[in-house]
Amino acid sequence: MNERTKVFWHEAFFEALQLEFYRYQDFLEFKDEYPLSKEALIMDVLVIKKKPSERLDKNIGKIFKTHNIFEFKSETDSLTERDYNKVIAYALLYSSFAPASVLDITVSFVVTVHPRELLKYLGNERRFMIRTSEAGIYYIDGDTFPVQILESKLLLPDENVFLRNLRSNLSTDDVTKTAEAYKRLKPFEKKNVYLDRLIQANRDVFKEAMTMSTVVKELFLEVAEQDDWFKDRLQQDRLENAKVTAKVTAKVIAKKMLLRGRPIEEVVEDTGLPYEVVVSLV
Repeated sequence: MNERTKVFWHEAFFEALQLEFYRYQDFLEFKDEYPLSKEALIMDVLVIKKKPSERLDKNIGKIFKTHNIFEFKSETDSLTERDYNKVIAYALLYSSFAPASVLDITVSFVVTVHPRELLKYLGNERRFMIRTSEAGIYYIDGDTFPVQILESKLLLPDENVFLRNLRSNLSTDDVTKTAEAYKRLKPFEKKNVYLDRLIQANRDVFKEAMTMSTVVKELFLEVAEQDDWFKDRLQQDRLENAKVTAKVTAKVIAKKMLLRGRPIEEVVEDTGLPYEVVVSLV
């Protein structure tokens, strides 16, 4: 994708996370861009488990404690050593500001780009143990907090469809499954950041998927109407129609003037038609 079509994914990530944990919405509280202090120290997403004793069966929530910090990297951004250490520092700051015990905090990173260099750094230099829980989920053992790195494109397509497909270059099958999964959870809403960003990044694929699925068609048209995607096209059509109508009207007037014996030069001046057009009406 070029700079002109850059998609800003963060708000969609915040909603995707809530969709992933939809079954647990009654006892999870999601806070977007949670400020750590009055200065510009902001965590991407904070998920608070309102019932600490409640256990989550969701694969990406098994490590959850009461306070769960998420850092999101969009599809072109790499998760670096500095990024990792920054978020761990945020978690330490949060433990003092909240207040929250360091024993009751987890950190999760969500990435699309495989963090090869970071995993080497954590394993070789920090001597942490890296375990693969299941496809796309890496546990980092040995740091101050329980840490998981979620490589979204490798997550299970049925279990984590919303995070897995939070990117461009989706297939028509990806689009259809995402739309159907969304509709199973809740009806399409007029204002939906997740769907809006997904369609922005995969508009051609959504158009193709519309011919295969009524669910996708309904979704696409809802978002298109909401964002006035057709507004410019309708205005352009109206302008073109107005121009055609004006041209036809001008020709009718010119013909009447010519039948009354008015000079061609006068007809051209009064109607605004090109000289050759007026001559062709004689």
